[in-house]
Amino acid sequence: MPMMTCQHVTRILSFAVVLVLIGAGVDGHEGHDRKDSNKAVPDFFYDEADQNVEAAMLDKPAFYDGDVASHEGKLWYAFLEFVPDKGDVIRVGTRDESGELVTHIVGQQHREYACPTLTADGRGRLWLSYEVRIEDQWDLFLVRLDDGKAVTRPRRVSDGGGADIHHKTAATGDGLWMVWQTDRRGQFDIVARQLVDDELQGTHIVGDSPLGDWHPSIAADSLGNVHVVWDAYENETFNVCLRSHRDGHWSEKVDVAKSAAFEGRADVVSDREGRTWIAWEEGGENWGKPYRGIDTTQIRDHSGPLHRFRLIRIAVLDSASQLHRLADPLPMPSVELARQRKSRPTHLDHVGAFYERSRLAVDGAGRVWLAYRHFYTPWLGVTHRSHVEQGWGVYARCYTDEGWSPSCHMSIGQGDGLQRLELAAHENGIAAVWTAGRTHRNPNKRPRGLAAAAITARGDVAEMLPLTKIKHVGSRQVPPRDIAPESVTVGEKTYHVFYGDLHRHTDLSLCRVPIDGTIDDAYRYAIEVAKMDFLGITDHTRDIARGNALSQLWWRCRKEVYRHQLREENAMRFVPFYAYERSHGNTADHNVISLRGDMLRPYTYPVPQFWKELDTDTMTIPHQPIRRDTWKYQNELLRPLVEIYQGCRDNSIEEHVHRGLAKGYHLGFIASSDHSSTSASFACVWAEQPTREAIFRALQARRTFAATDKIWLAVQASDHWMGEIIRAKSAPPLSLRARGTAPIRTVHLVVDGKLQQTWSPNRLAVELVAEPDLHGKHFVYFHLVQSDGNQAWSSPIWLDDADQDTEERRR
Repeated sequence: MPMMTCQHVTRILSFAVVLVLIGAGVDGHEGHDRKDSNKAVPDFFYDEADQNVEAAMLDKPAFYDGDVASHEGKLWYAFLEFVPDKGDVIRVGTRDESGELVTHIVGQQHREYACPTLTADGRGRLWLSYEVRIEDQWDLFLVRLDDGKAVTRPRRVSDGGGADIHHKTAATGDGLWMVWQTDRRGQFDIVARQLVDDELQGTHIVGDSPLGDWHPSIAADSLGNVHVVWDAYENETFNVCLRSHRDGHWSEKVDVAKSAAFEGRADVVSDREGRTWIAWEEGGENWGKPYRGIDTTQIRDHSGPLHRFRLIRIAVLDSASQLHRLADPLPMPSVELARQRKSRPTHLDHVGAFYERSRLAVDGAGRVWLAYRHFYTPWLGVTHRSHVEQGWGVYARCYTDEGWSPSCHMSIGQGDGLQRLELAAHENGIAAVWTAGRTHRNPNKRPRGLAAAAITARGDVAEMLPLTKIKHVGSRQVPPRDIAPESVTVGEKTYHVFYGDLHRHTDLSLCRVPIDGTIDDAYRYAIEVAKMDFLGITDHTRDIARGNALSQLWWRCRKEVYRHQLREENAMRFVPFYAYERSHGNTADHNVISLRGDMLRPYTYPVPQFWKELDTDTMTIPHQPIRRDTWKYQNELLRPLVEIYQGCRDNSIEEHVHRGLAKGYHLGFIASSDHSSTSASFACVWAEQPTREAIFRALQARRTFAATDKIWLAVQASDHWMGEIIRAKSAPPLSLRARGTAPIRTVHLVVDGKLQQTWSPNRLAVELVAEPDLHGKHFVYFHLVQSDGNQAWSSPIWLDDADQDTEERRR
């Protein structure tokens, strides 16, 4: 039987899908091994595709987050339309005979929506499921459609009290299954629920590992079985897990991918022969573990930032429930190019090659299709680059009796890592829809909105290629979550310590694409690996529609805040903040942290002018390097903190901070990661309650310390905390209690920027009292250094002569 190809392309979407054979690299790039060595090597390469498929945009740039389904001989679309200053609406529609896209609004207008999904069940009914924010939590809803219009009232599917996100669906003969990621007991678990006829059945807990479970996908096979895959954070890394529902019972969990590498974002589909296909991303080892540095030449396969390479892996669960690795892996030509790079350091086989976001579908002829996105950055790990960005290429292949078909490349790519890509099977191929474009700090002509395309193929699937059984790496004991240190009572109030990061970038910030990863990567890392209590994602305001608070991109960022908050009983387990970095020009590079979602502002005017627009629900924090204008002005409430240590630069800046403190400014200390760095810098705060409000007010009160590891540090002067001003004629005794993650080698007492006293305890736990002979105005803080090099800095305590202060107040 001749090999099936992707050469037969049709007018499925009522617009021409044109096939173009390309001899050079796609998007105008030539191959990596070029004869003309005088030409500059591009920052981004793309695999040379065998065919080019012309995609088309669906009408408006405001469309995004789309899905597609084949129903009654038509392709139906569900997507969001963003209306500035109002919010999202859900639209569902199809093209009429003239090719016009005709849509209807489903649900209430102008809400925070996500992930509208279409499912055509075995009884010929079309369903719309979607996620919506109601007050301070996200829930999953379901509605039945007829001709694109809702014919039933929306039903709440999720039954928990926390965030319910990242849902997927699978059609059955009498309804559908839904699976999603839910916050239960302060961590994400995976749950599933079935709709039979028109009745919702009970909720099943599918994944509840001791730590977190993320990003499920679901498929129903021809025998009525259901298969769920998801990512579980186990053994200090993300693994891919599988459970099947057969004859009313769930199977034991099966490890699809379990190694020291990052393995996640799995997708699943079942074919006509009862086989279940699973595709997932594989990244590097030590994902999210301690890493410092901003120079991209230091990145290696086994160490580096969150997003240093991605490979697509595929496995098959056969009809006998045996799991096999596909013997003929997906062709990934850029991996070989990466291995052949000149001046390649050792342990740099995969860095720079990105194949990810796999999506699976089985067409009407039984062919298995895989769509994914890709680019290759040949400089990563070899030559330092920054402030470069090109976008993702979208590709598709199908699997045949002779292996993988030629590759098809879509003429329109994607813009950032969080954009959605979905497939629908039809009689002879697939339809795809994806969000395209991005807001760039510089003008560009890339299309923005929803892109769509379709591919069909000839031939039938014959025998599968041989399969090899999967082998697993042994696992270690699952560690429990960090146990919070004991509380501390100061005066009449009790405080607890919380760890976070208030300066963390994603690939929305164009200066370090692609290594920072997505918003999803940032939250996975903070919640599961670093086990933080709070996070502020601070992408550059100039990269978020140049500071337009009414932009779709800022709206997308805002929605992720409440989607990732976690509750444990009546308290918060993890608190995200609205945040961004206001930098460039004479803005002195400040991170903005807020309780409000409407406080995005342009970067085009100085900080003092910006402060005039703020209330006490927003603060600013200067970061490294300290700009020359930073200490020319101060506002104690709107700028209470300073970033004394930064992980990406692996640098502390006490001398620079001393200049501000010497001017009488009151600044608490935190540490931040900025770009690339992971698990190497923490903003630590003592707050009364684990709530967004309480943590924010504790940060404003400077009840903070900076640390490069999760060191425990409490500094008091009688009933005063570090960060406070003491009105007295002489300094009271200063007490320090600390517990290190390694023996504390030295403790320094710093007075007015100069070292005054040193202790050498060489113990994990330290308690000491300092009695400096000080009168008048001074600032005092402690600096700890561990035997492993990790450090911590307490916020200063300010001493102020009471008589002098009284005289100043009289003036």
